Amino acid sequence: YASLAPSSHNTQPWRVKIISDSELIIQSDSTRWLPKVDPDNRELLLSIGAFWKNLVLSCLAFRLDAQTEILATSPKDIDILKVKLVRCPPLKDNSLELMEMRVTNRKPYENRDLNPLHIEELKKLLPHHLTYFPRESEEGKWIAKSTIEASKKQAFDDEKQKELSEWLRFSRSEVKKRKDGLTPEMLGMSGMAKFFWYTFMSRKSALSESFRNKGVENIKNQANNCAGFLVITSDDVSVSSLLHAGREFESLALKCTELRIAVHPISQLIEELPWTEQIGESLGLKKPVQFILRVGYSKFQPKPSVRRPIEEFTAIR
Repeated sequence: YASLAPSSHNTQPWRVKIISDSELIIQSDSTRWLPKVDPDNRELLLSIGAFWKNLVLSCLAFRLDAQTEILATSPKDIDILKVKLVRCPPLKDNSLELMEMRVTNRKPYENRDLNPLHIEELKKLLPHHLTYFPRESEEGKWIAKSTIEASKKQAFDDEKQKELSEWLRFSRSEVKKRKDGLTPEMLGMSGMAKFFWYTFMSRKSALSESFRNKGVENIKNQANNCAGFLVITSDDVSVSSLLHAGREFESLALKCTELRIAVHPISQLIEELPWTEQIGESLGLKKPVQFILRVGYSKFQPKPSVRRPIEEFTAIR
């Protein structure tokens, strides 16, 4: 259940070292880092924070309290969390079902605003770190416009595009073998578009100008077709704050799943200059921005993304 957490490019950058029947070490897998687009491992720590949240919730469902100590002091540390499992009464809720249902939905959404009652529910989850900007607000327009510009800059950065291409899955056999990365289904494709991708596209195709332009066009359609944007901040940029921001994101994503609100993290603004330096002032936020989430209502429900089998990322010491 923990491994159902989302991660950048679906790299699934975690490892679990089993120390004993009741102790685990959650680690960062350096072979799955993204040094070009995430050089400071900010997004990696957010992903492991989401993994941590799922672990805690799923343990409670199985009568275990996951008592956790943060081990990492640097974003490049390998040992991130130490978890001690202690027997406790079960928590009976729908967390496990929501984890299995949660997806990143990259399809265009309906252009109607979020239900005000839904917005209030979400804000109660993250009272100090969550802000909602409707698509037609000045802040929403800035996010949409800047996301398109930042995505174009990123798409035409050869090193970043090459890194992305390594995580794109261009054949069904590769999907079956690797069980990670970005498949056409995850990118919102179906029908002829998916057939064309699997039949004619390759890693080399991802470096072509037409492929890059198509990616920017997709981002433009996504940014202009949604209810608005949820923005998650953190207290600071320490390892602990990033891990907790990842936990808060996963709490929010699970609640959105329950409320039938589609969610799509868009990171280009936080990854590219000058926008990453402009976010706070442009949105009137004083705390560091860690997530920008495109949200809305959608009639299309994609399937959950592929996941590696447990034996591939666990080891007994």
